[in-house]
Amino acid sequence: MRGRSISAAAAMFGTAFIICFSLPAFGQGLEGQGETPDAALVATLDRFSDWTTSVAFSPDGKLLAIGTYESIRLWDVEQEEATGELRHRKGFARALAFSPDGDTLAVGGYQSVALWNIDERKLVAEFKGHRGYVTSLCFSPDGTQLASASEDLTARLWNVSDGTEVAKFEGHTHPVLGVAISPDGQLVATAAGDEARLTKPGEVKTWRIETGNEVHTFPPHERGATGVAFSPDGALLVSTSLDEKVNIYNVEAGDAHGFFGGHSRPTNCVQFAGGGKLVITGSGGRFKGKNEVKFFSPQDGEEFGTIDHHGGKVTAIALSPNGRLLATASYDKSAAVWDISNILERAGVDSAAAETVALADDDEDSEEILKIGIIGLDTSHAIAFTNLLNSDDPPEALTGCRIVAAYPKGSPDIESSTSRVPKYTEDVKAKGVEIVESIDELLEKVDAVCLETNDGRPHLEQVLPVLKAGKPVFIDKPIAGSLTDAVAIVQAAQHYGVPMFSSSSLRWLVGAQEIRNGSIGAVTGADMYSPCSLEETHPDLFWYGIHGVESLFTVMGTGCESVSRTSTPDFDFAVGTWEGGRIGSFRGIRRGQGGYGGTVFGEEGKAVLNQYGGYQPLVEAIIHMFRTGETPVTHEETLEIYAFMEAADESKRQGGSPVTLESVMEKARAEAAEKLEGQLD
Repeated sequence: MRGRSISAAAAMFGTAFIICFSLPAFGQGLEGQGETPDAALVATLDRFSDWTTSVAFSPDGKLLAIGTYESIRLWDVEQEEATGELRHRKGFARALAFSPDGDTLAVGGYQSVALWNIDERKLVAEFKGHRGYVTSLCFSPDGTQLASASEDLTARLWNVSDGTEVAKFEGHTHPVLGVAISPDGQLVATAAGDEARLTKPGEVKTWRIETGNEVHTFPPHERGATGVAFSPDGALLVSTSLDEKVNIYNVEAGDAHGFFGGHSRPTNCVQFAGGGKLVITGSGGRFKGKNEVKFFSPQDGEEFGTIDHHGGKVTAIALSPNGRLLATASYDKSAAVWDISNILERAGVDSAAAETVALADDDEDSEEILKIGIIGLDTSHAIAFTNLLNSDDPPEALTGCRIVAAYPKGSPDIESSTSRVPKYTEDVKAKGVEIVESIDELLEKVDAVCLETNDGRPHLEQVLPVLKAGKPVFIDKPIAGSLTDAVAIVQAAQHYGVPMFSSSSLRWLVGAQEIRNGSIGAVTGADMYSPCSLEETHPDLFWYGIHGVESLFTVMGTGCESVSRTSTPDFDFAVGTWEGGRIGSFRGIRRGQGGYGGTVFGEEGKAVLNQYGGYQPLVEAIIHMFRTGETPVTHEETLEIYAFMEAADESKRQGGSPVTLESVMEKARAEAAEKLEGQLD
């Protein structure tokens, strides 16, 4: 530990702060390192007229974005050349973040969070509400939410799909300079400090996303806190500060684990690397000392390397997806890209295997991995599922599973689907997924299948060979492009005795499963809502209204008898009557503020649901079925959901008259039997 005695540190943090790091600076004679350079400079990007204030790699590692005053420069990593510019008219681009699927770049500027379509280089949305510079951004693991920090003393959480503000985290007394979302998507961490008030301690907090409530206020920095990051397993939190230190905290306990004191200037930015074995920090600022990037162990403070290159404060760092390249930005009006393989090797990280670490097991261990295949690469769900399952450090419930192969073809004629296939194919290939030429070839390589084709119409044709091969299968929403095909799919799964289910991830709205299990007593009614864009090739509610209808049935359960629907160009309202007189409604939104949620009424209370739980609960349910054969959603409930939507369509055709679910099911069963004739072995 540098610059402070153990007793002084204990006085500042209390007895819980018991680990103090005290190693020589790298380059001052670490034994056995010889003259091996710490990091190899790949490129210096220095044609900037002002400070560079942010950097971010795209999820496929092919693009580097660099923020400066009113501009974001784009750099092709493979070709090592400039490839474009986004003109940002909101002052400095203080923060950058790519969405997990790589389609969107979020930019934080003055009083603004801007979303750019990166392929089209087009501004597609702007979230307003902050009253100062947006200083830090972080997407949720599933990409549906975006956290922002601001000089206005707040952090906020936004719904990416419609720009609604989900939560505002208030309680800091200084500008919030750093924000991070935990790997499980449950917590937001914030760091706050004020460079103009150096006598004031920095603030580091965590907040529960579900409730917006503060969870922990951690032992403070001596001076303002500037950045924050979670470890890949979510157990540790690190923060940087104007006090020149990097604090390490225990997330669950809320106490101090130690600090790193190797910097000689304020620490400004931080990131974990090497699967959590390394912490990377950038420093520099108004005090005497160097503008360094350092690499050290979060467990004992062992220092593995230093980059001392920039002539000004290091403002931001970013790590490439394969973990081998590091980008740095600085007040010296430049950015740089580094190969950090040497440092990773010193830290015990096998950099050559970083991209395929989960496939690096030897052959005798490979049988223990549950090998999963994907059919259809025309939806962001395929990317989100792959990111979760092929992560270097997946959630515990998803360990031992991996997407190993994918058949990319999906919709034949829906442009919004077909246009995504080339990029999504490259995205999953970057995660170690093999692309195959047919479903039959896929089935030879996998134990289970996720049918992800965005278009429900080919699902029956695509799933039949999977069922005949006896492979458990999850079918993403919609299960089919018609109620008839939905019935046929269920009958085929029952015929072959193969585990199968279909669901929207909105079944796992935060709190929905608890309500289903009796948290407010027996449910007497519910009013749910969701976006409801239409696609002419599908029944109206099948395409996107399924999300809200799935939520409705999650809390109401089965037993719906009839539906009546009112429809206008901008809205849909479908009211179902359940046995026993219970009433449940779905509001589909195509104009104005949307979002997902609703109000549920029970015999012992009522509850408001408005917090999306992300993809992880759905993926965990899928993996549970693959492993055990137990389906989390019954065939009966799935078919009732689609019968509800089909009956709502029929009610619209009849001017809003009630239509029974049995009437549409009777017709669909007859058509399904005819359709399956001769197709089942």
